[in-house]
Order: sequence, then C-alpha cells, then structure tokens
Amino acid sequence: MRLFFTVITLFLLSVFVGCNSENRDNSRAYVEGKITGNQLDYNEITVFLKSDGKNIAEAIPTGSGTFILSGPLLSDSFSLVLNKKVKSFTASKSGCKLSTDALEIMIPTGTSYITFNEIILE
Repeated sequence: MRLFFTVITLFLLSVFVGCNSENRDNSRAYVEGKITGNQLDYNEITVFLKSDGKNIAEAIPTGSGTFILSGPLLSDSFSLVLNKKVKSFTASKSGCKLSTDALEIMIPTGTSYITFNEIILE
C-alpha cells in the first residue's frame, strides 16, 4: 500500500512540475485573420506561420477568407507567410512589417498573439 501512495505521489509531482508555461519550450504563436481581395479562390491560398526559418503551422482560409493558426515558437519572433502577394494589412498590434517581396508579414519580437483584421491580396 505504501508503494502505491509513493507511485501516485511521484506521478502527481511530475505532472505539476512538467506543466510549466514559463519555459521557452512551451511558447506558442497564435494568429487569426481575414483575407480579402478581388476574385480570390481561397482554395488556392495557403497561410503559414514561420519561426526560426521553419514552418510551424499551415492553413487554407475558409470560404469567407478567415483563418486561425497556432504553432510552437522556435525563437522570439515569427512571421505570417502567404503564397500570394500582400497589398496591405491591418493588425491588432503595431510594429508588423511587410517583407520586400510582399509575401511575408513579420511580427514584432515578444508578440505571441495577433489578429489581422484584414489582409488585402493583390
């Protein structure tokens, strides 16, 4: 019986110690938004989250152009990448920048949650 209580105690202790959200390994990026534009076929559009040069999430917008992405952060920053050029965008947080090729929106360091109210594609 004592062995049973020892095993249960060790199990519960490992669960509580293992679920620490302050750890960098547990950080996640969360992005939601809406894509608009002239004569868009949303089935041909792909949206990615990229962190530390790697794709961490991928989605195809719904028929109304909305999308939600979430993935593990591999560094302090991440970006939203599309397979169509971005004409303009509005976001819930300031500091986002459009890349020179207009295919990537770079999100400021320290941000882990952002909403793009509108992303207009060319």
